[in-house]
Amino acid sequence: MKATFLVFLLLLAAGCASKNTPLADLSMPQDANFYIQQGENISLPSKALEDLKKDYLKTWYSPWTTMQVNQNKDDVFWVAPSLLKNPGYGENLKKNSLEYTKAIYEDMDIQNYPSVAIKAIITSDTSVRAVPTDKPRYSSPSGYPFDRWQNSLIFQGTPVLITHYDKTKQWAHIQSSFVYGWVRINDIAYIHQKDIDYLLSLKNYVVPDKDKIPLYTHKGDFLTEARIGEIFALKPKEKNKTQKDKKVKNAPKEVYTYRKNIDGYAVIIPANIEGLDFSVFPKKMDVSSMADIINAMVGQRYGWGGSLENRDCSAFTRDSFANFGILLPRNSAAQAKYADNMVDLSHYSAKEKEKYIIEHATPFATILWLKGHIMLYIGTYEGKAIVAHSAWSISTSTLFSKQENILGGVVITTLWVGKEKNGIFSKSKMLIDRVLGMSDLYNYASKIDSAEEK
Repeated sequence: MKATFLVFLLLLAAGCASKNTPLADLSMPQDANFYIQQGENISLPSKALEDLKKDYLKTWYSPWTTMQVNQNKDDVFWVAPSLLKNPGYGENLKKNSLEYTKAIYEDMDIQNYPSVAIKAIITSDTSVRAVPTDKPRYSSPSGYPFDRWQNSLIFQGTPVLITHYDKTKQWAHIQSSFVYGWVRINDIAYIHQKDIDYLLSLKNYVVPDKDKIPLYTHKGDFLTEARIGEIFALKPKEKNKTQKDKKVKNAPKEVYTYRKNIDGYAVIIPANIEGLDFSVFPKKMDVSSMADIINAMVGQRYGWGGSLENRDCSAFTRDSFANFGILLPRNSAAQAKYADNMVDLSHYSAKEKEKYIIEHATPFATILWLKGHIMLYIGTYEGKAIVAHSAWSISTSTLFSKQENILGGVVITTLWVGKEKNGIFSKSKMLIDRVLGMSDLYNYASKIDSAEEK
């Protein structure tokens, strides 16, 4: 009896001790370059890069060229049934009334959708919402930070198609190359066809190497922040008036940004990027470039659906691969299926999965998918697969309690993160247990040019 009681006390003490200790994985090097193996590299021929760029821009500008209004109301307004049946919880963590969410439903004016088809452009980094309100909706009183009405963050300069307005005309429903939903009218502008034609004629683009680079007008007024994953059209250098066949020497490099004029139309404004950290788009796809991109985001806070202008898991991977001309969809499941080469890992045990990943995945180019989450495989450390991802938390448990361990943002971990906090009777699943599939985006990108030739 005494021995049994002693074991009980030891288990209890171990559970309490592990509950207060930091996650072991967070003591690992949080520098992506650390995980680059000697002699390890990936590269793409220039033809493949050009084809990636062509495909990216074709999709990016599709709201102005080929995109049709989605006529499927059930698809566009997927949130509608919950507004009428399951109002959820608000910012005060109290249950919303059905009257409250029904009023939002009525404001969407669904019966008159689509009401317009107007080409426009985002003029300020802003949220894309499932409903025309900034108010959050949580599934439970402990649902933070998962605001179910938050779809995505959309960058300034993104081409969109306005398809509808709410009854107050404060919100516009838009379609873009990767997401659709409601945006505030103040953050969007109509665009003249002549400006569209001009922007479509531009050939050269750049991407920021660092996150949140402030850009200013020639007078020093703030315009926007250049974000990882954002592309900027490069302003062509002006020709010398006296020597029309020559371009002005030492002309500063400028990119185009956008402001909304008093008439509701976009104004194209150049911003000087001379001396700032920008690279030609698309960047050369190699492990060093991807490591630098990851490092530009490591340590940043988690933001479900881009809330507070932060990134969630799919925004992290989408913004990472955008630099190389790969325009991933918005959600994790669609990203895993994007390249049409996903390997099903669901039938493997945890150890078998990790072994397969290590043997077959391409470091810094393979994404690992589990329901509701996506990660970027970057190599191995001490025999374990290593991933970079933006994650809110990992759940662990002991015989006596469950715990939510906050990761809180972009981190580098193993697929066993939090295992040391599980008790011997724990039923909590590790990331590796939940991995369902993997997709090699380098393999996809390397076959682009050969597919084009066919």
